[in-house]
Amino acid sequence: MRALVTGISGFVGGHLTDHLLEAGDLVVGLSARGRWPQELAHLEGHARIEPFDLVTNSEAELAQLIQRKQPDVIYHLAAWSNPQASFSDPHGAWTLNLGGSLKLLEAVRCAAVRPRIVLVGSGVCYGNPAPEWIPVTENCPVRPTNPYAASKGAVDLLGIQHALAHQADVVMVRPFNHAGPRQSPTYVLAALAHQVALVEAGIRPCVEVGNLDVRRDFTDVRDVVRAYRLLATQGQAGEIYNLGSGNGVRIADALEHLRSLARCEVPVHVDATRVRAVDQPLLVADASKLQAATGWKPSYSIEQTLADILDHARLEINRTPG
Repeated sequence: MRALVTGISGFVGGHLTDHLLEAGDLVVGLSARGRWPQELAHLEGHARIEPFDLVTNSEAELAQLIQRKQPDVIYHLAAWSNPQASFSDPHGAWTLNLGGSLKLLEAVRCAAVRPRIVLVGSGVCYGNPAPEWIPVTENCPVRPTNPYAASKGAVDLLGIQHALAHQADVVMVRPFNHAGPRQSPTYVLAALAHQVALVEAGIRPCVEVGNLDVRRDFTDVRDVVRAYRLLATQGQAGEIYNLGSGNGVRIADALEHLRSLARCEVPVHVDATRVRAVDQPLLVADASKLQAATGWKPSYSIEQTLADILDHARLEINRTPG
């Protein structure tokens, strides 16, 4: 297949490109930075990057690019991706997440090409579901608690509208928390692994944490991108699919496993400033709809994911000068 990936130079974009190339697809990506970051240098020469900013470039330019590339499938990953940071710039989150998605869908509508579009939303749009909604199905009420989650929920509505009004070949997917090697340490598992690696290296004395009692449904990013391609080929247009492991992992348990993998003793200090004002205690996905449509199941255990994240953190620290 000919695949076009928005946000190709990001964490998920890099893993998706790895998977698509392994599957034999021809991959072109859009990236505001217009180049591969150091951690994705291995993709240079294997997948083409087009410099394109979904906020500043025009809809007409995007339609021309789509017409020129003639993709069979578009994976829309480009987004403001940090829920907590969206509080500091809600306008930026909405402009990129909803505005960029609208620009993409309208550009496809204007282009003389009808690709399958995989719109990537987020499981955090469900907010803090009542106990009777756990695990969370696609019918759970959407109650976002931050601008990122609200904007992602709006993208799903936009996708449904284009499927109904314009017969767009679009599927919506709501991934829950995902993690893996190369993830930024602004996310919880990568942050914990990075701190453990710093303690190992003698750079810091302890790991500082916030609320460890929170449970999250973590799926390895390599399983996540595999689900995206399966939805590209087997998902039903106009439908929304939850994507998650179905298992709630306590942050405390994840930290203990990382400590068990450490090469030295790793002290832990609870920092009250790291406890969020709005922090969902439990959010676990029911991905049975996705599994029924595609046969997808997770292949990576949380233990393997944590080990790989820690190994990557060690490599990054060893690579850093000084």
